[in-house]
Amino acid sequence: MDARCPECEKVAILDDDITNVKCPHCNFEADYESYLEIMKDQAINMSSDYIPDRPGF
Repeated sequence: MDARCPECEKVAILDDDITNVKCPHCNFEADYESYLEIMKDQAINMSSDYIPDRPGF
């Protein structure tokens, strides 16, 4: 199964056991739980770009 690499944003490989994510392009490697945390943090950071910094909103 494919995944998106959090470092180079190319296609990374999720192994069949869904335990490890490896990127053949930049050599990123993490266990699946760590990968999910990294991607969750990136999503939160991206969403904060769209939230206005105005009080009352």
